[in-house]
Amino acid sequence: MWIMRRKAYHFALKNIIPFIRFSTYYTSFKGWKYLEGYELLKPGDFILTIDKKKLTTLLIPGEFSHAAFCRSKGEKGDWEVSEMTHKDFTKSYFFDICKESDRVVICRCPQWTGDYLQEMINRDRDFSTQPYDNMFDMKSDALSCSEHIYKLDPENRLGVSTEDVIGIGSEYVSPTGLWNAQNKIVVWDSDKSKAPLYSLQVNEENLNV
Repeated sequence: MWIMRRKAYHFALKNIIPFIRFSTYYTSFKGWKYLEGYELLKPGDFILTIDKKKLTTLLIPGEFSHAAFCRSKGEKGDWEVSEMTHKDFTKSYFFDICKESDRVVICRCPQWTGDYLQEMINRDRDFSTQPYDNMFDMKSDALSCSEHIYKLDPENRLGVSTEDVIGIGSEYVSPTGLWNAQNKIVVWDSDKSKAPLYSLQVNEENLNV
């Protein structure tokens, strides 16, 4: 915690660490994977990613290092994916997420339906002025990538645990915490070898949620 209070920490987190990648070549993600995932993507899905050659991946423990929220799909003049990054609230497209990742997983919460889901999408727009949470303080207005998704769901229908698993002395939720949520289903995983590890198996009924 003493490191997190240093000005150098905040400067590095926004201006240095996000740009360090241990390769000058592209990620392993391919165009056919993007098209396959995009076909299944729906507004209200959340997206988990990892780039195995990024410094941030080494610093963030767990299966995934980033999370984003799909608020629309294919709307010209709007954005598809909202994410909290070192640039604060960032308006992106699914393609932007994929091109910076080795693995991309689309998840869905069956309990996010109807009016509740629309409230989440409206709340997402309200979060567009929020800064990035360098301190991972869930009581502040600032948001980390996973806090963003957690706070879009005020009733915690996703079933996310906020147990302090990294020892910062307060509630905490990470991208892997979203992955371990009780009420998520996996719609699509770009890494087919991980399929046996799914906590909930996808079926036709779930995909129609």
